[in-house]
Order: sequence, then structure tokens, then C-alpha cells
Amino acid sequence: MLFYLAFKNIVSRKSSFVIVLFIAFAVMLMAVINSVFDSTENGIEKVFSKSFTGDLAIFPKSDIPLSLFGDETPVTGTLTKINTLVPFNEISDCLNSIPEIEKSVPQVTGTAALEFNGERTPVWIFGVPAAKYLDCMSAIKILEGSPFSDTERGVMLSKKYAQEMNISIGDTVQFLVVDGPTFRIRAAKLSCIYEYPVENSTLDRIVLADAFTVRSLMDMSESVADTSFIGEEKTDLLESDLDIESLFDDAEDVGAVVVENPFEEIQPALEEPKIFDSSSWNYVVCSLSQGENSKKTIGNLNRIFKKNSWPVRAVAWRTAAGSTALYLYWMRVIFNAGVIVILVAGFIIINNTLVVNVLNRTQEIGTLRAQGASRVFVSLQCMAETFMLTITAGILGCILGAVCTAALSSMNIEFKNVFLIQLFGTDHLVVSTSFSIMCKSMLLSVLLGLLGWIYPVRTALKVNPVQAMQGAV
Repeated sequence: MLFYLAFKNIVSRKSSFVIVLFIAFAVMLMAVINSVFDSTENGIEKVFSKSFTGDLAIFPKSDIPLSLFGDETPVTGTLTKINTLVPFNEISDCLNSIPEIEKSVPQVTGTAALEFNGERTPVWIFGVPAAKYLDCMSAIKILEGSPFSDTERGVMLSKKYAQEMNISIGDTVQFLVVDGPTFRIRAAKLSCIYEYPVENSTLDRIVLADAFTVRSLMDMSESVADTSFIGEEKTDLLESDLDIESLFDDAEDVGAVVVENPFEEIQPALEEPKIFDSSSWNYVVCSLSQGENSKKTIGNLNRIFKKNSWPVRAVAWRTAAGSTALYLYWMRVIFNAGVIVILVAGFIIINNTLVVNVLNRTQEIGTLRAQGASRVFVSLQCMAETFMLTITAGILGCILGAVCTAALSSMNIEFKNVFLIQLFGTDHLVVSTSFSIMCKSMLLSVLLGLLGWIYPVRTALKVNPVQAMQGAV
């Protein structure tokens, strides 16, 4: 009976259809805007996580703000020394034991000036095992050459840098670091040219090099990850009381050996990196298996690190990207704030419409009260009418929102603006409506119904039934 009366009242008033259409339009607009916002968030995350940040990263604990690019503190004029991950072997074993982590790759970081043919430009230099890094960063596309091996020195440049500085495969480039009164110069050959999926000035400034060159450039001390090559009989010598002179008791005098060029044999070895498994790494970048929740994995890792008292922490991709992703984030916030102001204004109008719709029926409510209808009955009837309107409008708005987002994607809108390309993570507009967006939109319509029911009904019920019937409201 209650719902029948509510439905009859809705159908009998022409204003009901206007209210439904108005709310449906607002819900549709909300669904479309949320879809666009999600596409910007997902686009940036996809580009960054598949290009250099991974889904999460392992950082050393530090008193300064860090990203994969190093010190995030405003310019201090000094070269910041980044802590290494300790204990690296145990951390690596821990990451390998987590089933959610599909791939991981260690990295050392530095800032330097890239120099070639007298031209110099500042860069971020990442020291990585090339093959493993490219396997983890699936968005990087090789254009020329091939990645350097783990036993050779090499450099990989973005297509933009290679073209701007006219560097070709096989050319030797130099890196210069100024550290107080001293400076260090290291050289390596260009082995590979690559590109990222979208144009991005931040990504283009990254130079990939072998870890040995970067450690040497940043004056990092090498530490051996595995000392198993030292046998027990050798460690016994180190631990025992050793008489140095006894080592030469059986030695015989021999004639001098003349070497024409004493550096002829050792010179090539000086040009090659040390071949051992080093544990001197600043970060570890990790990629998760498809569908895994990064927040849950980060929380799990940090609990393990805390339990083992390791001075490291797991961070999300946005923290790993540092200030390079921050300006995009704030641009999104500003854009969102502008749209929200427009939506709030629309919702106020909708709410006022619902309020007026109930207040205009004050005389009808007074008549029902005079005929014996209780306050609860009147309240439930108004609630049923309001929620019928808003839920119907919400469903209609969600359907229209899904249709509009599908239409936007099918239009194949191309971006020419670099900022939009970076913001969406692609040069084409691709949006889709998710189930969570639909739920949020429906929640919005229910909230509107709640706000449009409580206040006006309470106001109408306060009026004396006799006065209401006489129209003296």
C-alpha cells in the first residue's frame, strides 16, 4: 500500500520526470568524470611502473627524502651519498620468496653530466644489470643495438638524447661528477638506443649504464655478495697465528726476470669491470604478478623488514617516482577540484529541488495527518517517493555514463599537447567505466535522496495539521 501510493504520487506529478532527468544527468556526469580521472591515474601508473618505478621499490631508510632519482631535498650544493641496502643478500632472498613479486632488479643511482663531442647535459644515471632491467621494464622498446652484458661496461640512451647529441652505437660517452673540490670522469660505449611508450621529459633524462661504472663514478665502495670462493683452508690461515717468514723457508734464490712491457698483460684487465656479484645497491625495483594488490604487498614486506630489524622499507610507485610524478598529481588535483566545484553546485540545485518537491506537499501532508495518518507513515511515504526518484535516476545515469565513456573511447581522440600525453599516459583518450565507479555513482544518488528527504519531511511534520489544510504554512 505504501509503495503503491508513493508510485502513484510520482507518476501523477510532471515534476517527477524533470527531477529524474536532472539527477540522471548529474550521475552520468559524475560517472564520466570519474572514468576520466581513473584513466589519468591508471595511465601515469602504467607508464611509470613499466618504465622505471616498478609496482613497488625497496629503499634504504634515510633521514632525507628519497626517490629512485636520489635526494629529493631542494638543491643543497653537495653530492648526496645514498645509503646501500643492508643486508642485500637477505633482502634479495626475501623478495624471491614472496609469491606476489614476479620480478625484481637492483639499481644504483647517481646524477652526472653526460658529455659527447664537447656538448654536455645533466642526466640521472641508473646503474643496472641491463638484461634483467629490460625484462622488468616491459614498456622500454629497443630501437638500435643490444643491451650490455653483466661483464662489460656500457651505456643505453633514450632516442631523444641520442638524436639531440648525435650519438651513435659504438660511440664512447663520458660522465662527469663534481664532488666538492674534486671531480670524477668515467667513460663507456653506447651499446643500445631505446624509447619509452610516450613522450616524457623526465624519462628521457634517464641514462642506463652498467653498475660498475656508476659505482666508480659515485665513489661507492664495492662489497662482495658471496664470499664462498674463499675456502676453509684459506680462512684458517687468516684466523691462525701466521709467521710470515715461515712462508719462505723453502724458497730458493732465482735470477731476475726481465719484462719488456710490465703493463702489457694487466692493461686490458684495467679496462674491464670487476666480475663478481656485488651487494652494493641503492634500491631494488619490483614488479608484481598480474592482479596482485601493491598496497597489501608493501604492508607485508614492511612487516617482514621490521621483524628482522633491516634498515629498509618498501614504497609505492609514486614515492619511487618522487617529484617527477608530483607535479602531475597536483595538476590532477587542481583539475579535479575545478570539476568538483561544478558538481557541488549542481548537487545543491538537485537537493533544493527535492526539498521543494516535499515542502510543496505540506497541505497534502496536513490532510493525511488530519485523517489519522501517523508521522511514521507520512515519513515513510515521502522517503519511498524520494528514493524511487533518486534510485531510478541513478540507474539511468549509470547507463548513460557507460554509454558516454564508450562513445568517447570509440572516437579515438588524439592528444597533441605534451602535458595531456603525460597526464593520460598515452597519446589517445581511452576511458572505461569500472564497477567501482558505478557503485560510487549509485551511492551519490542514494545520498541525494537521503538529504532530500530528512530535512523537508521534518519541517512539514512540525506544521499543525489544521493550519496545513488551510494552507497557512
